[in-house]
Amino acid sequence: MKRFLFSAAALAVLACAAPAALAQSAESVALARRLVVVSGLAVQLKAFPKQVDQEMAQARGHMPDEVLDALAGAARESFGPARLQEDIESALAQSLPVGEMKQAIAWLETDPGRRVTRAEELASDGMTHEAVQAYVESTHRRPPSERRNRLIAELVAATTAVEGTVKLLESIALGIAVGMNATQPVQKRLGLAALQARLRSALPAERLRQSVAEAMPGLYGFTYREISDADLAAYLAFNRSAQGKRYNDAMMAAFTDALTRASVRVGALMDARLQNKAA
Repeated sequence: MKRFLFSAAALAVLACAAPAALAQSAESVALARRLVVVSGLAVQLKAFPKQVDQEMAQARGHMPDEVLDALAGAARESFGPARLQEDIESALAQSLPVGEMKQAIAWLETDPGRRVTRAEELASDGMTHEAVQAYVESTHRRPPSERRNRLIAELVAATTAVEGTVKLLESIALGIAVGMNATQPVQKRLGLAALQARLRSALPAERLRQSVAEAMPGLYGFTYREISDADLAAYLAFNRSAQGKRYNDAMMAAFTDALTRASVRVGALMDARLQNKAA
């Protein structure tokens, strides 16, 4: 067996390096938290409970109210904005280097960055089916310019908006399935992989993706309806840059990981709620 010997000099170097490593970690955590805020994601996450409630409303009448209420409570807690934000910040602190977080924050704090972010924050709270439909109908009467349509289409692609929305919908559906699975006797419960397979069979990913892709131009058009072409072009350029792509990839990965954790958490929370009720 090999033995590893450390000299006094080597130990001294490690001792001096330790505080710097800790400081770097603390800086990463602080920058990740700042990035989630300046990107507008912290505000957008607050719309998740509303999304969960909408999904639960569609299930009303298809399962006992008592079970549905317990499931709704577990889903709201698991997909709560604070918990999702904490998971996303943790993932970003590990995946994005300090320098790249600083660069992303610097762009987001430019005038175009602030205006675009504000539009996204406002849309997350005011985006209803009726509001988007009214916007789409208005574009039939007064069509956007070809340049505007091209900017919107290219921005949808650059920000991987379709993939992100599909993952969101799939995660909420999985969370509901996990919660319902928790109401079954232990011996009849399915594993996570089996639940995911059932969901894919009921709603194939490609069909869901096509549906989301068809809706996305209207959703993006509504979101950025007050944003100038110049600001949209600047936002597109940032998202297409190598730096912007790495930022988007890291945000998407952190977001997806947080949603997966939330989906799985629903089962444990549902179990706890049902046990408390039985007691």
